[in-house]
Amino acid sequence: MRTSSDKIFIGTMSGTSHDGIDICAIRVANQISLLKFSSYKYPTKLRKDIAKVIQQQELGLEKYFELNNKIGATFSRSIEEFLIQNKISKRNVTAIGLSGQTLFHQPNSRYPFSIQAGDPKIVANKCGIDVVSDFRNDHIKLGGEGAPLVPEFHHKIFSKKNLDLVVLNIGGISNFTYLDGKNNFYGSDCGPGNALMDIYCQNFLNRPFDRQGERAKKGAVNIPSLNKMLSHPFFRRKHPKSTGKEIFNIRFIPKQLLKKSSNDILATLTELTAICITKSLRSLKKSPHQVVVCGGGMKNKFLVSSIEKHIKMPLTSSNEYGFDPQAIEAMAFGWMARQRVCRNPLIINKNKGLLGTITKSI
Repeated sequence: MRTSSDKIFIGTMSGTSHDGIDICAIRVANQISLLKFSSYKYPTKLRKDIAKVIQQQELGLEKYFELNNKIGATFSRSIEEFLIQNKISKRNVTAIGLSGQTLFHQPNSRYPFSIQAGDPKIVANKCGIDVVSDFRNDHIKLGGEGAPLVPEFHHKIFSKKNLDLVVLNIGGISNFTYLDGKNNFYGSDCGPGNALMDIYCQNFLNRPFDRQGERAKKGAVNIPSLNKMLSHPFFRRKHPKSTGKEIFNIRFIPKQLLKKSSNDILATLTELTAICITKSLRSLKKSPHQVVVCGGGMKNKFLVSSIEKHIKMPLTSSNEYGFDPQAIEAMAFGWMARQRVCRNPLIINKNKGLLGTITKSI
């Protein structure tokens, strides 16, 4: 592989929202530059199949291999389309950082594991580009929880000397990275981000999400249901920790809450996300001077205002640092692919090691 600074790395991301694939092209020289970014929807049938597996938490071998092939083929088509649309020659691409689609994430089981679907061999062969994948299981082997993977990347692009700040990512699951301005950093999941709000909208309102939190804004928080959800053991665990839709799925929403109006349900789920994020930030030894936000949750104006009300400070979009909030995680996978290709170890808690498996193209 050629790894000179003029070479491009492709980063991909399909998160816990499982609605599609984010793809970016980055270049890494003295700094990390975002060249292009686009998002591609999953085919409706595939998205429903993924949602069913995640919600039911059941996966037979035949279904796994079916999804592994279909998701790998979908990533391949999307990457090919991205390269054509943006006139990027494959000859100039060193490697693809492949997130895959997480189906199960159990970092605290007797035998910790994380399962992503999306066969890297299919992507490498169809695209004709080497692929780096399976970052999460390597993260677990090095003493991490397989998520969040991005704290060191956040450190690279957001750190400011002598300024302690938090990078808050609100995807399906919310997570944060604390940067102390002195070259130290760590990260953890907070709990649900958009996951519960989106699942409710998709299952009961036949819409993908509550646009800008408009319905939640009109509702009233149901305190008994909110307190019941906040009593879950996950919220009592200390950082660092990780989670997913193994916990935060449709079954997590109390049955009593589901009897309320849709506006009240969404107001309560929005408040749950705002509070779990607030609790995570308050657990820090030192209050940050700034909270930089990325991820799709940045589009939910009511959620953003609810968080600001709780933490008593404004949130800053990653746009102010020159990066599209939606692109950050895809960029991280491109950067992690670059680190693996260059054999640069990443820091996981107090350990160092290489993350990702390289699949060579034919």
